[in-house]
Amino acid sequence: MTKQVLLLVLLMVALQALVFAQDTKSPNRPGYCKPCLFYGGDFSNSANASGLANEEDILVKDSEILVPFDVPKTQQWEAVGLFTNDFSTVALIDPTKAAWSISTGVTQGSCGKPLASGNSRATFKATGRSAFGLNEYTALVKIKAVPLQPGRHWLTTVPECTNTANCGSARYYASDFVGKPLNPFGPPEPCNQAYWTSKTLGENCNRVVAKGCGRFSAGVLGTKQGADELRETTTDQ
Repeated sequence: MTKQVLLLVLLMVALQALVFAQDTKSPNRPGYCKPCLFYGGDFSNSANASGLANEEDILVKDSEILVPFDVPKTQQWEAVGLFTNDFSTVALIDPTKAAWSISTGVTQGSCGKPLASGNSRATFKATGRSAFGLNEYTALVKIKAVPLQPGRHWLTTVPECTNTANCGSARYYASDFVGKPLNPFGPPEPCNQAYWTSKTLGENCNRVVAKGCGRFSAGVLGTKQGADELRETTTDQ
């Protein structure tokens, strides 16, 4: 091995170590997003929140927010978990499950093509944030690995509360914000590209548009392969 080749190998090892350190120690992701591929950011700007239902429960059924995220052109992802942050009138989901999906090709009036979906065991933990007299919780599911090619995708994670003994007043509202995100991680969440669908409320994959740049607080767990990890940025676009 020549000296030049050896130096190149050592440089590549150092860069890989730097990427790993950034991914595992970055303050710009919540602790539960591990290993973290994408996080849109913390809830903020409560006056501009949409207050859209994201739930599968007794009062409003089959309502969900489809949150956009981009896999960079030179990367391939393998998603192993999804989550949304939601404001809730109750501190539980019962049963402890959440419906979830990853889709492509979402447009106005069409919820696109699901790459994978399911109804899986979920955790529901307080984030410590609150607004509108409600506390915010993270609904997180671990899923069987889903390979994701470069391009735009949409995720859903929908809390359930169908046990009549505990869920008579259960409501869940997806956390959103307008403007520059707080503590995002990974590729920036696209502006005003989320969609809301609700059979109960007569919404059929309608795009959620805010004055400014509207985003939702959600994320993807998993691993990635590609050449541009070091160019990935968490700045606003």
